[in-house]
Amino acid sequence: MKIKKFVLPFLDVNCYLVNYKNNNFLIDPGSNYKLIDKYISDNKISLNFIINTHGHFDHIGAVPDLIKKLNIPFYVHEKEEDIIKDPEKNLSSIFISNGLSLKSYSLIKGESKKDFLISGMDIMNFPGHTPGSIIIKIDDCMFTGDVLFKGSIGRTDLPCGSNQDMNGSLKKIKLFERNLKIFPGHGLESTIGAELDNNFFLNSID
Repeated sequence: MKIKKFVLPFLDVNCYLVNYKNNNFLIDPGSNYKLIDKYISDNKISLNFIINTHGHFDHIGAVPDLIKKLNIPFYVHEKEEDIIKDPEKNLSSIFISNGLSLKSYSLIKGESKKDFLISGMDIMNFPGHTPGSIIIKIDDCMFTGDVLFKGSIGRTDLPCGSNQDMNGSLKKIKLFERNLKIFPGHGLESTIGAELDNNFFLNSID
């Protein structure tokens, strides 16, 4: 597996371009459509799909332009449907006039999906930051979005957030193998082991 990380300037979102088993896909293209498109074009990459860890504006901002130009599917968890359609819930109304409401998308249903689209790619719903926040696990790598960061976790005080749900998600995260690598939605990479040892929020959960 090859992973290319773009740190996008709008709120420093991490967007990942992943090559896995002859598939190329984007995770969380939040802004800078032209930057992402130029890299894909310059490197002659054929993109298969886009998948988002959740539906906040800083993570979905470049999605409409990318799917329009490339004519590829965009996947998001079914519990995020209201968020990606509602500018107030996805927070875009704060940053752009008229906000952003996504019209073209495909929904991931259920709490977990093994071998989603590609053998070895597992999708798991970890609510708290948003109801449909997901972690994407591929081999020993976990793309955690805004659920888990290096040294921190995602906010629960935004629209549709839930502290109770986040606590439940953190309890499940503590059960993962220590060697798993974490690729978060913001900030630096880490491992489950490092977070179990150093992340206050994980350590505060029984």
